[in-house]
Amino acid sequence: MKNRLPILLIVGVMCWPLIMPTMALFADDATAPQLLTMDESINRALSKNNMLRASQFGLKKAAWNQKYAWTQLFPTLSLNSRWMRIDDSTLALRDFRRYLPEPLRSQIPETVFQNSYYTELAVSAPLFNGALLNGLSVARANKRMAEKLNSSTREQVIFQVISTYLGVLRSQDLLALQREYQDLSRMNFEKAERLHNAGRNSRAEMLRWKVDYQQQKSVVVSSESGVRSTRTALGRLISMDMNDNIIMESHIPDVLEKEAQKLSATDDQDILEMIKLSDDALIKANAALAAQKSSADIGKALYRNSYANFMPNVNLTYTHAWFENNTIALDNYSPKTLMVNVSMPLFTSFQNVAATRAAYFDFRQGEEQYYDALRNTKFVLTETVNKIINLKVQRELLKTTVELSDHNYRIVEQQRDKGLVSNIDFIDAKLNLQNAKLDEITTEYDFMTAMVELYYLLGKLETLVVE
Repeated sequence: MKNRLPILLIVGVMCWPLIMPTMALFADDATAPQLLTMDESINRALSKNNMLRASQFGLKKAAWNQKYAWTQLFPTLSLNSRWMRIDDSTLALRDFRRYLPEPLRSQIPETVFQNSYYTELAVSAPLFNGALLNGLSVARANKRMAEKLNSSTREQVIFQVISTYLGVLRSQDLLALQREYQDLSRMNFEKAERLHNAGRNSRAEMLRWKVDYQQQKSVVVSSESGVRSTRTALGRLISMDMNDNIIMESHIPDVLEKEAQKLSATDDQDILEMIKLSDDALIKANAALAAQKSSADIGKALYRNSYANFMPNVNLTYTHAWFENNTIALDNYSPKTLMVNVSMPLFTSFQNVAATRAAYFDFRQGEEQYYDALRNTKFVLTETVNKIINLKVQRELLKTTVELSDHNYRIVEQQRDKGLVSNIDFIDAKLNLQNAKLDEITTEYDFMTAMVELYYLLGKLETLVVE
């Protein structure tokens, strides 16, 4: 082994140049940034989002509650067993045989035991119970509402993920533009400072560029905060730590671009026709409205169920018992009992009346809330469509404005190099171009977000999701 050690060291030194690139390659793979697309964000949210998973558990709970409502109508079988021990004095008082003479005492069977055991089998079934019968319809309504709520939550999660993802892209684009202008302001300030130090520029000119540079730095810091906020919001929706080495797409997803182009090419009147839906059609398309309507239906079912307080209850009970004795073993004497019990409320101090009226007003409250949600959805649809139509025009206007501002900026830049314009004019031209580009980015993302909101309200979000 001692002879092999120098040889191993020599081989290791010779192979080290080959080992190092390989180790670096693995290290780069471990720290390589992970690209997070919009589709991946949606798919992750659909499997990891806590609110959606809670809604799915609620749907399963409603399904089991419906099964439970059915089982309430079926008979039940129970085994009842009892053991009881009494003290000596109580046994002496209860056992009347102790007062009889011996020959007669032996002929009478013992009926009182110090240790007694009793066993019975009991079958009970409801023959008529209004609360149980109506409870089945309530359970069905609850399951329908859980299904609608699950669909509504799913649509809402997809809408929030797409909107937040667009918010991240917007903040990144704004930050990139602000950093570009920060670098430009820094170079202009450094140039003005050099000219001032050389005596070729006034201190006022140098300070103007310094103020412009400081303003750009402040804007960049604010934009960086916006990026962190939107990334955190997206991470919350998809249950992912966005502080990891994760990068986003550098452009708006293609599926959104295609839909935006189609919507931009659509006539304004055709866009307005998209939201002219009947109440039934809108409820069928909008999952949130469908869930609200299901909630109102539950209130109606509960109101009907309250009338069970006025109805009789009829129950059937069958008992197969064994005679009580002093051993756990079952004896030969087993009485059988069949009983039908009818219970009819005659006067309950108006408790049933109060409960029914409360259920009625609860039903009416839910119904009015549903109608308000329906009207509010129509109002939001109108506002969204108006926003889309306005943004369509603004997009075209801002494209032209950016072209004009860029053209003016290039001219002023050339004139400044020739000393024909002042630095103030140049700063104004630069700010005009910067503001035009910022407005163009903001308007573009506002249009995308409004389009996503329209698709969400009309139940067409699936067209934006690539499974």
